[in-house]
Amino acid sequence: MNDRFINEITCGDSEQLIQELDDNSIDLLITSPPYNVDLGYNAKHKNPYDIYQDNKDHNDYIAWLQRIFGNVKAKMVTGGRVCINIGDGRNGSVPTHSDIIQFMTRELGYIMMATIIWNKNTTGNRTAWGSYMSPSCPSFPSSFEFILIFAKDQKKKPGDKDKITVSKDEFIQNSWGMWTFAPETRQKKMGLSAMFPVELPKRLIQMLSYKDDVVFDPFSGLGTTCVTARFLQRQYIGFELSVDYCKRSRTRINTGDNRLV
Repeated sequence: MNDRFINEITCGDSEQLIQELDDNSIDLLITSPPYNVDLGYNAKHKNPYDIYQDNKDHNDYIAWLQRIFGNVKAKMVTGGRVCINIGDGRNGSVPTHSDIIQFMTRELGYIMMATIIWNKNTTGNRTAWGSYMSPSCPSFPSSFEFILIFAKDQKKKPGDKDKITVSKDEFIQNSWGMWTFAPETRQKKMGLSAMFPVELPKRLIQMLSYKDDVVFDPFSGLGTTCVTARFLQRQYIGFELSVDYCKRSRTRINTGDNRLV
């Protein structure tokens, strides 16, 4: 039953926990799944998920994501939205976002609503990679990621007009398909290597949900989606595999750490 999960960060495997959610109970899903880029590749970047392999075969990784979002579909309300923030692996040479679009629409039957390009505006900090100063094998590191938005069964999600919280200016600005804002600046301090900034879930929550809606993140990390949902007067559900991240995200919520909202 959702009463166990509402306004909580629950520690455990989301693939299993999703089965316990009520059908037709989630209004909006916002998440950034593991990017499958081997977080444990050296001592400086330790994998916090001792029981999760972050360097799966690409086909196995895509199949795992398909199971997750396939199981989620029954839990979404009609017109509920699923927002997936993802970057393509290995500097764009692994087309993860297009694989997700294919299985979400062709295999799982979601409706594609939008593809937003998140321009992280980080090119000023980049260094040269690949064959420096030579056309033999140059590399093109990406300064952007994708935000893929899908809907269950229909694009329209009716709701109470009095529970709309997005302003006119915000709606006009955020309805464009290119969003430019910096990545999370506190990643090193908070000990997380792939943390999206509050601005990302804030825009999605304002644009795609109503006050009191249930917002779900099956890979909640340090709880950014849940913190933002709480601040914007939505209910939230977070699932997180790392015991350490669960503890820290609960502390973040309980202390009102929404400084970036």
